[in-house]
Amino acid sequence: MKNKAVIIIILVANIIIQSTLISRLPVFGVWGNLSIAVIVALSIGFGSYTGGYSGLFIGLIEDILFSPVIGTRALIYFVIGFLIGNTEAGINKEDVRSGIIFTMAATAFYYFVHFLLMRAIGEAFNMTQYLMGPLFIEILINLMLYIICFKLFNRIFDYPRFRL
Repeated sequence: MKNKAVIIIILVANIIIQSTLISRLPVFGVWGNLSIAVIVALSIGFGSYTGGYSGLFIGLIEDILFSPVIGTRALIYFVIGFLIGNTEAGINKEDVRSGIIFTMAATAFYYFVHFLLMRAIGEAFNMTQYLMGPLFIEILINLMLYIICFKLFNRIFDYPRFRL
């Protein structure tokens, strides 16, 4: 019960920090995405259920606040959380390297699927211009954000472990 309350507080804090602080601090014209880092960290630590629904919650709130189309970020974050959460039994939760790999893949996946969804509804979005550099900068920013989340979450949570 304690973990659920802390997770809800983290999700709300994520939305506040993402919309007020991180969205105001561009690095070479690129903004980080704290939501991906939080979803990856929660998915690795607690599995597909917590990761998927955390992604859905964050995505819906971000869609309502910032997006002209409701549901795109919610869908993408849900899929990211669910897929990464399904692998949580086979990875070391106390090793930052697995989360780094997942964060890199999740950032690339987010923009590829976002591009496809925006094309499907008729929004103009130039993917080739984004792939020339900003994607790699955003991956690096998200990696730094993930490492901060990883260190913070390891202090806050006692992740469930399976013993054989």
